[in-house]
Amino acid sequence: MAKGVAARIDANERLGNCNIENISVGGVFIRTQTGMPIGMPVRVDLTKRGVEPLQLSGRVVSVVSETEAKRQDISPGVGIEFDPMPLATEKQLHALLRELGLKDLADPIEPRDLYATTSPDTAQVTSNVQGLVAMLTDALQKVKDRDDEIA
Repeated sequence: MAKGVAARIDANERLGNCNIENISVGGVFIRTQTGMPIGMPVRVDLTKRGVEPLQLSGRVVSVVSETEAKRQDISPGVGIEFDPMPLATEKQLHALLRELGLKDLADPIEPRDLYATTSPDTAQVTSNVQGLVAMLTDALQKVKDRDDEIA
């Protein structure tokens, strides 16, 4: 629960206040009776007293209709996955989550200068390429895991 956090959502020029059911580093589930299609881009503004306001963008990735909510005895609403964000925004989100009581939250990782090199040193270029391949392999595994979850 995101106690004390006010949320406002902007979806296709429709603005509205909403209640947060759940929030994490990756996204938010908001209670709403208003249907939104999966894939719809949204902006979520979060505010909490004593914490800098956050403006996050994302996409609707799940929908729980009123009918489904009644059947499962859960809240109707939509799940929103946050888009990648600048490091400063990610740090703000982590501060908000800590304020909400989330323990053992790792600090955001500073991006490494993995790609940029003007050096003709083939060892450096090889190291950069290996780092990129490792990042892509990890990203592909995450996509596969997510696809398996959805299936």
